[in-house]
Amino acid sequence: MEVNYNITDKARNTKIEYRLLPLECENRLQKEQVPQYIVIHEVTLGTHETPSNENMDFFENLILTQGHNGRTIGYHYLCGDDKIYQFIPDTEAAHHTGSAFNNCSIGIERLVCEGLSTEDALYNQAKLTATLMLKYDILPSGIITHKEARIMDNREIKECPGRLLAGMYGGMDKFKEVVKSCLVNKDLFYELLAEKYTKENGNILAKTNK
Repeated sequence: MEVNYNITDKARNTKIEYRLLPLECENRLQKEQVPQYIVIHEVTLGTHETPSNENMDFFENLILTQGHNGRTIGYHYLCGDDKIYQFIPDTEAAHHTGSAFNNCSIGIERLVCEGLSTEDALYNQAKLTATLMLKYDILPSGIITHKEARIMDNREIKECPGRLLAGMYGGMDKFKEVVKSCLVNKDLFYELLAEKYTKENGNILAKTNK
């Protein structure tokens, strides 16, 4: 199965960088969770352009500063076109949806800014989603948008992730196809799977063929 975005070598060589927020930050809730959902976000609402200086390092500094200043909003991962930052452990709840889904989901933001390859960033977000699905036995039905999380918890709607909800880059249907392609082709971030799965481990075949 080969369904993909038009990606470059930058995305193919992406690594996950651990930038865990200090425990004293207010957005480190230190509340255990069992992930049942993966919530797809992007860092802007709508489809407007974001300045090039609002890059990965900008958002790393922002989430850190906000946490030190008492703001509890946070998210687990931020995907760019050539790197992914992890700010909060998967098994720790985070205030990324403004809903009850904060306590049972992993929030994956995708960077949006001028000069960034959106298709590379989307591919990295899809590959990470596929990896976390395997790691935590999350079904395809557990992949939801920020908007869906708000609707299901009867909260005020937010149009996030704006570009996918607007149908750009094939929308959520294409995104989910790419997630499935990553699973079938075993195109995963194996460093997150540790000893649970390896490329040679037959168990991964049983998982991805479901």
